[in-house]
Amino acid sequence: MLNKVERMHKQPPYAPFPRPEYEDRIRRLKEEMVAAKLDVIVMWGENNIRYFTGFLSNHFPPVTVCPAVLLVAVDKEPVMIVPNFFQGVVEGYTFINDIRCQHNPHVTANLRGLPKEVAEVVKELMGSSKGRVGIEGGIKGGMAIPRPMNDIDEFRAALSDVEFVYAADQIWNVRMIKSLLEVEALKLACEADVKAYHDLVANFEWGWTEKDVGLFVRKKLLEYADNCKPCLCMASRRQVFMADIPAWDEGIPLMPGDRLVLEPLPEVKGYWGSSGRTFHMGPAPEEELRRAQVLDRGRQVAAEMTKPGVSTGAIMDAINQTLEDGGLECSLDQGGHGVGIDGQEPPAIALGETFEVQESMVLAVECWMFDMDENGHYRVYGGEDYVHVTKDGCDPLPTFPTEIVSLGL
Repeated sequence: MLNKVERMHKQPPYAPFPRPEYEDRIRRLKEEMVAAKLDVIVMWGENNIRYFTGFLSNHFPPVTVCPAVLLVAVDKEPVMIVPNFFQGVVEGYTFINDIRCQHNPHVTANLRGLPKEVAEVVKELMGSSKGRVGIEGGIKGGMAIPRPMNDIDEFRAALSDVEFVYAADQIWNVRMIKSLLEVEALKLACEADVKAYHDLVANFEWGWTEKDVGLFVRKKLLEYADNCKPCLCMASRRQVFMADIPAWDEGIPLMPGDRLVLEPLPEVKGYWGSSGRTFHMGPAPEEELRRAQVLDRGRQVAAEMTKPGVSTGAIMDAINQTLEDGGLECSLDQGGHGVGIDGQEPPAIALGETFEVQESMVLAVECWMFDMDENGHYRVYGGEDYVHVTKDGCDPLPTFPTEIVSLGL
């Protein structure tokens, strides 16, 4: 049984963004809903709820309780459904006025019964048992509902007269366009990366392992940012090529002549920063420098092309052509993506994509090549940086200098 409660605190003392920002995000979502003829959108996903309301909880990974459901009706105020002990979290972080609390939310019968209660609120908001209801799903961005399938089956069964519509496009169309507050958070996160890289170059010592580098950078990021994910870190002496892994394995050595790929992932207000880089261990030979410069040029060309109206597939084609002109080839079918409170968001800069870049997006532009040397060691070249799309081009967010290519000099 859900209980509608009155706010005890009229204004949230810890809101991560001001009321005008909240109202603008909800307004733009409702405009998307009108265009798609949706009556209600129901969101269960952590980052969708966080984006539209500011709600934050450590309870999202477990499925032993449902930490929040957000319902946005096209013609009414948003509704949040939360366990009763999270009423204060809603009031502390969000401007939501219509709060519905679930009592005894850990009791299995209540947890499994929640989808039916959510369905009753959907009917209330529509004023009918019939309508068009948007849910988290669709082609763009791989959006999904992070609840057990049987819960969603129950939810849909309780709305048998409803037409369900995948609403990922409507949600992403709002989230892809970044406000100045969001851009500032992304900028600060990227600045944390740059500072940590400079610290690494200044303090690296021979004898460190891959894990030592990853832990050093992560500790530095926690000095400069709110939080960070485990650093993506891989040394060329790994016996198996293992992309995008945290540096947690013991004893992977770093020796002169090796290469190291590193991507620190700091967060500021939930927004991910990045500045992916590859380093040569010790002085880099001319051919290594040449390859690195070709990859840097590929990224530069991508940034120079990035402006409103350009398709992301065309940007990927330009990256491939630049590498081909330099006698190399891109090892990935992707040259970037959107960024935000998800580390990878739409649009994808990838082969054949027709999506057009829009003003106020923030995109990661990246360019990578994987190779194997005569000793069977995998060597990675390339990097990643962020750009903020403006009216007639793009501006780079803070980035680590590309001319610094070595550790241990």
